[in-house]
Amino acid sequence: MANCKPKEKKNAKNGTSFIREYKWWIIILVGILVVAYVLIYVCFHGSGFLPAGAELEKRDWLAFLGAYLSFAGTLIISLIAILQSRFYADRDRKRIKAERKKTVQPILSVNIASIDSQIAGTAEAFNPGKPDSIPRHKNVTIEIENAGQYPICNVIIFDKYLWQMLKPNEKKQIQVAYSDSPDAQRWKKHIIEVLETEYERTESGIPKWFNINYDDVDGNELFQTYELKDFDGTLYYSLEGTHEA
Repeated sequence: MANCKPKEKKNAKNGTSFIREYKWWIIILVGILVVAYVLIYVCFHGSGFLPAGAELEKRDWLAFLGAYLSFAGTLIISLIAILQSRFYADRDRKRIKAERKKTVQPILSVNIASIDSQIAGTAEAFNPGKPDSIPRHKNVTIEIENAGQYPICNVIIFDKYLWQMLKPNEKKQIQVAYSDSPDAQRWKKHIIEVLETEYERTESGIPKWFNINYDDVDGNELFQTYELKDFDGTLYYSLEGTHEA
């Protein structure tokens, strides 16, 4: 969901090694070869229950077992070589894909442009001589700029589909107000209305966090989470992380 704040992630496990990836292949092959060897040995142990064969002696079968062991060793080495090539090729593909994914990710600049300002695209009349007629606002204006090299598409913020594309160096502004704000009651078509049950807020009515959902240029569905922070009285949104949608 677009409004789900991601939980803190645990440390990722170490990368998969070749042995861990294909251990069952190797175990099964070795097991088959051992079982086959034991069966042959049992069949011709001592007098055995199978004759050596016409014009054959036990030493002929001993020579066969030696050749069989050589074949088994060659087979295991060949299998390991094939699986190693496959393993490292897959790992290189995953590495290249991960590097590409990082390269095309946007660098979004999120700025609190204003607090409790007039709603954009509206006009309000008031009488300076009557203080009660002066409009009261309760909202926050957030400015978002794509400072990266690649555009992003299908941008969703606060569960609202906003823009089909945000190009590099392009700036957009949104105005957000909670349901109990006079702006939400009067200018529903001009603002993004949010609920405190979904987005916690400060006493001044600023969301403590929100997500920016988007598609990158390769079509990956992702979202970035921004958390509100305060440094020496200055409020700002800090990137918490980028996550799979």
